[in-house]
Amino acid sequence: MKKRAAIIPFLIGLTISTLLYTIFRWWGFLIIFPWIGFSISLGIFISMKLKGKKKILGRKISILMILPCLLFFVPLVNNENFQLEGVFMIVLVGFFSKGFIHYAIAKIFGPLVWRRGFCGYACWTAAILDWLPIKTYNNSIPRSYRNIRYIALIISLLIPLYLVFVLSYNPWTEYLNKQEMKWMFISNGIYYLIAIPLAFILSDKRAFCKYVCPVSLVMKPTSKIGLLKIVPNSQKECISCSVCNNNCPMGVDVMDFMKRNLPINDTECILCNDCRNVCPTKKIL
Repeated sequence: MKKRAAIIPFLIGLTISTLLYTIFRWWGFLIIFPWIGFSISLGIFISMKLKGKKKILGRKISILMILPCLLFFVPLVNNENFQLEGVFMIVLVGFFSKGFIHYAIAKIFGPLVWRRGFCGYACWTAAILDWLPIKTYNNSIPRSYRNIRYIALIISLLIPLYLVFVLSYNPWTEYLNKQEMKWMFISNGIYYLIAIPLAFILSDKRAFCKYVCPVSLVMKPTSKIGLLKIVPNSQKECISCSVCNNNCPMGVDVMDFMKRNLPINDTECILCNDCRNVCPTKKIL
C-alpha cells in the first residue's frame, strides 16, 4: 500500500500538467510538473527502501533533481525571471506571464493544499543548502530573529517599485525578453552568496530559509490554513527524546505537537518528513 502511495505525487504532476496545458497551451507544462511529481515519487520510494536517518536522503535527492528544472529549464525556455523581484515587476505593469503562474501555483495558492511543501521539495536554493556538509541544525537562535525576513521582503518589493515609479524604468521595453535572465541569475547568485556562508557561520543548513528568505513570507498566509499536515500516531507514545526537534530543518517544536497529539500547524513546517523518518517510536505519521 505504501509503495502505491509513493506514485501519488507523480499522478498529481500529470494531472496539473494536463490541466495547465489545456488552459494555456504551453508544452513546457507537460514536462515541468510530471518531472517534479516523478522526482518526489522517486524520493519517497528511496526513503521507503532506507532505514532510520538515512531515509532523509530520499527527499534530498528529490529536491536536487527538481533544481535544474526550475532554475534553468523553465526560465531559459521562456526567457523569464522566476524570482520575487521579477514577478512583482511584471505584475506592476499588468503582465501576467508563466512566471506569475509559477508563483501563483507554488507559493500563493498551492500552499492552501501542500502548505510550504515547496520549501521542502522544490526550492532551488534549499536544494544546494540541504547537501552542505553540516550535520546539525542550530535551533538555539531566538525565533524572533526570523523577523529579519520582513526586511528582505520589503527590499525585494521596493526595488521594482523604485525602478518603475521613481526612475521611470519601463519593463515592457527594457526588461521583458531583454534583461530578465540577468535579473534571474544575479538575484539567485545573491541568494547563494548569502545562504551558503550563513549556513556555515550559524552551523545551520537552513539558516537562510529561517532568517533571510523573503519568499517564505509569501507562503505563510495560505500555508496557515493549508490542508496537508504531519500528524501524530495516537496509538504511539512520545518519549520526549527530542530527536524530532534536533532534526527539524526549520526549528519547529515537533515534540510539543506530538506530546499533545496535535497535527503540526506551524507555518515554518516544510513537510519534509525528516522528523517522521528519525522518530524512534513511530509516533509521527
